[in-house]
Amino acid sequence: MEYKAIICDVDGTLIVNKRDALPSPYLKETIQKAQKLVHIGIATSRPFLMAKGVIENLALTSPCILGNGVQIYDPVAKKILVEHLLPVDQVKEMYEVVKKLKVECIVQEAEQRISFSLSYVPNNPLYIFVPVFPEEKTECFLEEMKKFSNIMVHKMIAWEKGKTEYLITNHMATKQHAILEVAKILGIKTDEIIGVGDGYNDFPLLMACGLKVAMGNAVDDLKAIADYIAPTVEEDGVADVINRFILKSQ
Repeated sequence: MEYKAIICDVDGTLIVNKRDALPSPYLKETIQKAQKLVHIGIATSRPFLMAKGVIENLALTSPCILGNGVQIYDPVAKKILVEHLLPVDQVKEMYEVVKKLKVECIVQEAEQRISFSLSYVPNNPLYIFVPVFPEEKTECFLEEMKKFSNIMVHKMIAWEKGKTEYLITNHMATKQHAILEVAKILGIKTDEIIGVGDGYNDFPLLMACGLKVAMGNAVDDLKAIADYIAPTVEEDGVADVINRFILKSQ
């Protein structure tokens, strides 16, 4: 198969799970070589302001999926191409749920993160972030979220090892929907895309792509659906994928 694009998750895939981490020099060099042959983009739960450093460090030129599919960003034109905001009328209702469960929540807007409170007035809510979720409240939380239409709840690996966090987005904001949009923008088929990830929220990414790659540090369930398991993020697994399926195939 001649692949025309690689879309990679960021945390746990391109970089270690750390806010200010950047790709290794070797991975950066490998990606720059591959960008002469194929499209390379990211698919991350990070908003633009937190993904910007990685995008610029790698000098990416292909569409990038942000906020788990909330936005698709063009790094060349420096503009948002696609955006799916949370339904504003439901955001305030969701506050009542998190208040009852006594869990911390943060609303991500385009330019800032805001503590979710009764005084919050929705403007352009990208998503609601629930960090380091208490295990004993998970079942109740997910059951309560089923009451809301037009939203999606994404389970994710927290930066804090062994912990789980959640992202609440518009129901159209998934990595799978975004891959379909990116394929249209690039004028290619989804079968021609390699998807690489490590977490629970990367299931939609891999399922949308022609070649499914799980990192060596990925959750076991993601490895189970993968066509190929790459080395870990610490071992520059994405560079291995590029060398194996792009550079060596030329």
